[in-house]
Amino acid sequence: MISVVMATYNGEKYIEKQLESILNQSLIPDEVIIRDDGSSDATVQLVKDFIQKNKLSTWNIEINDKNLGYKKNFANLLSLAKGDYIFLSDQDDEWISDKIDKMVTVLKDNKAIQALNGGVRLIDANSNKVEIANRKNVYNANFYFSKKPVVRLNEVPLASLIISNVTPGCAMVITKELRDTFISSYEGTFPHDWYLNMLAAYNGGCYFLNEEVISYRIHDNNASSPTAATGILSKLQKFNQEKKRRMERMQSQVAIVPSIENSLGKINSESSLAYNFVKARLAFYERPNLRNLIAMRKYDDYKDRTVLKGEIWDLILAFKVDKFIYLFGNINGE
Repeated sequence: MISVVMATYNGEKYIEKQLESILNQSLIPDEVIIRDDGSSDATVQLVKDFIQKNKLSTWNIEINDKNLGYKKNFANLLSLAKGDYIFLSDQDDEWISDKIDKMVTVLKDNKAIQALNGGVRLIDANSNKVEIANRKNVYNANFYFSKKPVVRLNEVPLASLIISNVTPGCAMVITKELRDTFISSYEGTFPHDWYLNMLAAYNGGCYFLNEEVISYRIHDNNASSPTAATGILSKLQKFNQEKKRRMERMQSQVAIVPSIENSLGKINSESSLAYNFVKARLAFYERPNLRNLIAMRKYDDYKDRTVLKGEIWDLILAFKVDKFIYLFGNINGE
């Protein structure tokens, strides 16, 4: 049995394209469960009309009693799914027509896999393909880091996932066994898709399928949109905004590893090294100085993952050059 779970919230602009791409799959899901988180637009009515028009008796939408936020909404959805294989869906993407068939086939042929992550192609608001240059050792529209050459099917170790995720949750499918482990331990604070991958990777069950399975929509307000700042002060302000977001993410990464150990047991030495790198990175962002920079740079992951521009910004922070830039910029009215 195959389940699709979809969380919606004010998604009227693209929801019909998302629904159509699921309906037009070469392998049709046995159930589609949709939970709306209190939309104020026409999302719910559009979904109801789509279900009625296409006579989809195994599709269902309900409205949450209160706004849960996307993490808890997905956690609730996962608890409702009855399938052996459970696909997660956003409200604004477009699935490639053989996504379900292709990914279920991989799972059936590889029983050890608990979480399978597919590749994405980026599209804009008008569904036009967006081309980006992949950085060194980064694949899948710059979502997936791997020092090893990527083949069709790639195991993703827990050590890598402690530092970064593989792909958006809308490009993944999980087994019901992983769902059960997730439900028993998830606290609703860490991104649900990332946590699912980490749980699967603990026992060698997280994989990346290097084939595109969805068209992933980039919005105007998305962090990947080309909104370049001009002027050194403006760039520094933008960097500091991004730094705050990264610090919040790293704080949640540091907090989630003990939770995994409490649920599954102690992580291995490779994963511990990755965990220590994340803590060193966070310590530098919280207290940017030369000592913390040196401590962070000793890890191979820093050398492997940090691009030249990132190293330059780290040096600016460590030597407090940003303070002089702010002072000089304000004096000159930038």
